[in-house]
Amino acid sequence: MFRDLKLGIRTAFRSPGYSVVAIVTMALAIGANTLLFSIANPLVVRPLPIGDPDSLGWIRQTNGPLGVTIGRTSMPDFRDFRAHSRSFTSLAAREMGAGTLIGHGDPRRVTLARVTANLPTVWGLSPVRGRLFLEGEDSVGRAPVGVMSHRFWREVFNEDPTVLGRTFSLDGETLTLVGVMDPKIEFGNLVDIDLWVPLPIDLSRARDERTLSLMGTLAPGVTVAAADVEMKALSARLAQTYPATNADWTLTVLPTREAITGGDTWVILGLMSVVVVFVLLIACASLANLARARLVGRNQDLAVRKSLGATRMQLIRPLVGESLVLGLVGGAVGLLVALGGLKFINAIAFEPFFKTLAIDQYVLVFNLGLSIITPLLFSVWPALGQSRGVASDSLRGGRVKGSRAGRRKGSVLIVSQVAMALSLLVVSALAVQSMWNIRNTPLGMDVNRVLTFSVELPENRFPGDAERARFARRMTESLETIPGVDAAALASHLPVFNAEVQRRFTGTNNDGIREGEEPWAAWYAVSSRFFETTGIPMVAGRSIEATDTADRQAVAVMNRTAATRYFTAPASAVGRTIQLTGGSAAPRAVTIVGVVEDTRNDDLTGVNPQIYVPFEQSPSSTIRGVLSAGVPETRIADVRRVVRDLDATLAIAEPKSLAQIVNEDMSSMRIINAVFVSFAGLALLLAAAGLYGVIAFTVGQRHQEFGVRLALGAEPGTIRSMVLREGLKVSAIGVVIGLGLAWGLAIASSSAMYGISPNDPLTYVGVTVTVVVIAVLAVWIPATRAMRVDPITALRAD
Repeated sequence: MFRDLKLGIRTAFRSPGYSVVAIVTMALAIGANTLLFSIANPLVVRPLPIGDPDSLGWIRQTNGPLGVTIGRTSMPDFRDFRAHSRSFTSLAAREMGAGTLIGHGDPRRVTLARVTANLPTVWGLSPVRGRLFLEGEDSVGRAPVGVMSHRFWREVFNEDPTVLGRTFSLDGETLTLVGVMDPKIEFGNLVDIDLWVPLPIDLSRARDERTLSLMGTLAPGVTVAAADVEMKALSARLAQTYPATNADWTLTVLPTREAITGGDTWVILGLMSVVVVFVLLIACASLANLARARLVGRNQDLAVRKSLGATRMQLIRPLVGESLVLGLVGGAVGLLVALGGLKFINAIAFEPFFKTLAIDQYVLVFNLGLSIITPLLFSVWPALGQSRGVASDSLRGGRVKGSRAGRRKGSVLIVSQVAMALSLLVVSALAVQSMWNIRNTPLGMDVNRVLTFSVELPENRFPGDAERARFARRMTESLETIPGVDAAALASHLPVFNAEVQRRFTGTNNDGIREGEEPWAAWYAVSSRFFETTGIPMVAGRSIEATDTADRQAVAVMNRTAATRYFTAPASAVGRTIQLTGGSAAPRAVTIVGVVEDTRNDDLTGVNPQIYVPFEQSPSSTIRGVLSAGVPETRIADVRRVVRDLDATLAIAEPKSLAQIVNEDMSSMRIINAVFVSFAGLALLLAAAGLYGVIAFTVGQRHQEFGVRLALGAEPGTIRSMVLREGLKVSAIGVVIGLGLAWGLAIASSSAMYGISPNDPLTYVGVTVTVVVIAVLAVWIPATRAMRVDPITALRAD
């Protein structure tokens, strides 16, 4: 076998053209496959870093009329579910947030995971240092403790074990660090967590303040489906008991894998799987074509070996050695290509999922095995059939018989290659247009001139509305003094860029789009000059002004969609009084004083009704600052100085321009689309190379035939036209099949597309023209070579 391997290496060096093409084909296929497996592995293959994922049920609260499909739960609802559910032995909750940590250098803004004390037990987590939470540490009034993520412990404290037991200030409260979380839990968006702290079971929170993610341990013998039935019944009971806050809200229980991987993610993964399978099949077809051409060239060699008494196994073994050499080299190159691709993705990505992608040992072993098996199958298998037909006339230089049947097999492979390449190009073109549509959808705000940041006001130092409003007023005035700032304002949260908070109201021309449905809107508290700062135009009436304070008439501004839906026209809404409900505040009468243009909702797919109230009439502990400037990123240092001068214990978080946020949010989509386009381009390249190879091989086999035709008076142009016709006929069949395949894939992935129809005719026509042009180019070269055959030389060949 070692002798055969050495022979394989020598043979590969003697045929550099064949070897390079085979290695490149193999490398591209293995690289593409490795890249996909590395992306899919954390989601669907790698064991989750949770004790027993199959024993958990993940609870989502949804609302059909409001279009909420992945909703969260409020604290009072959680209390009721925990008290009455029999499907779960333990229910836990998690709420993401942020805080200011003081006690180690400058005040530091940290990302918090507020969790019930039983969540580590439900998830099966363990510390690498210290301890996790004890029972009762999530009670209201208990001194808070914190568990650091391993990343935070390493980056901030250099893995100093003496930090455990030390006290710090978190949002004005004393916090004791008691443990370090296992780094295995740092996957996906959990990578961003700095500190895990107890979530106080505060039943005074509003029932429609839905901020909690729920999960629980299923009771013995209870399935996810059974738990889903019970939780739906519980949510229906709450909707009857609390119709003002729970009408139309229901629960869905999901298994772990489905809960952590969204519906669109499964569509994208499925589509990427199809893409990689197609690329592999196209590569395999190319290898099969190469093998056929290679065997024809070695027919005399095989015949000599057979005449000297070689057995079939002895005929095959040198081919096995050569295939192993080419496969291993191609696989190694492919793995290096995939590694380079992943490093590039890590470097340009903003989402934690893409920043932590890597090739693990299982993916490595699988693809190395694939790089060995694939060339063996598609190189050695044809040789088994060829070895049966090796005849003595090969010793005399005779042509291989049955070339027409061989051409038919090559034609089938080319049809499949063209069909798969075209279908991938169509889907990739649709995906790119979808991303382009999202990227260029008007958001309704001036993203290029606006800087945003957030500040969290500690409740122990800013306990009431008056204190929060006073600080907000001072901060707005200070921000406007920064040189180069055109305008500044504050908000509880931002449209487009933050999750919506929804409120219901009555008092419209149409109190219910359908029977039983109350008018609703996404709710925001904003200061004066907010619309001017963010570039949201006024449509009717006036804006929110500095005089709209807590002691004045409660007012609000609607967006165009809300005014049109509930009052028929923007002008009709101005001056109307509505009864606004929701949140921890009591229902109150609010007068509509103005209407502004729409902004997109938080997933950019549409426009929801929106209502803006004065910040001083509804101040919050979380403040989102905005300011407009020519180059907003250059004002970050000034913003830090302003906040530090106002209160040295506060820290700002996420100071970014809106344009930067948009760019980061689009990064994962750009990466996925780049993968699609790269794979589709690779498929087209391999298909074109395969078409060229088959036609060139056919021309070589018909060398004598063309010589005879030319000797009998055929025009060279006729020979070229004949070869072109045969090559394009095969390509046309592949195009027709590919269009049908592309339509099926486009329909299957339509849920992940935006602003583009899966039946878009321009896309299909454009891709078809591209494939036909490439096919013409691939056939033109060997067809031109055929017309230049010298009749005398061809007739002397045999």
